Amino acid sequence: MPPRFCALLLLASQCLASAAGLFPFGEADFSYKRSNCKPIPAPMLLCRGIEYQSMRLPNLLGHETVQEVLEQASTWIPLVQKQCHPDTRKFLCSLFAPVCIDDLDEIIQPCHSLCEEVKESCAPVMSAFGFPWPDMLDCSRFPKDNDLCIPLASSDHILPVTREGKRRLP
Repeated sequence: MPPRFCALLLLASQCLASAAGLFPFGEADFSYKRSNCKPIPAPMLLCRGIEYQSMRLPNLLGHETVQEVLEQASTWIPLVQKQCHPDTRKFLCSLFAPVCIDDLDEIIQPCHSLCEEVKESCAPVMSAFGFPWPDMLDCSRFPKDNDLCIPLASSDHILPVTREGKRRLP
């Protein structure tokens, strides 16, 4: 694999590891600082074309400024480019640029199943480059799918699993 990909993946994992001690994911206390909505900046390639236009700051990774988000999010573009899962971009954007709705103070996290599916497909890609799935992205930290959360893109079209396996609606 290209050395640039390895370097970017290393940088991304270090960023998440350093942020873990400063901002325990899932245990954030936003009472000291009111979250606010900001437009997703055009240079944010990771989330270009995502289904919403406003992101919440501070985000779920503890970034407080758009500049911080831009710097950190760019390190994950190579993983998205590997196309290890169709929802990788959606999952990462839900962390770096969580959807922001003015009338909703609650932060909408990725669903547990979204994390699990992306992890199942992308952790082996990261592992091939010597990087474990970051502890900060431990899927047990995310809400179950019956809560308010960002679901898998394909989950709306999948029927319950049967003997034949997953079936999609026509």
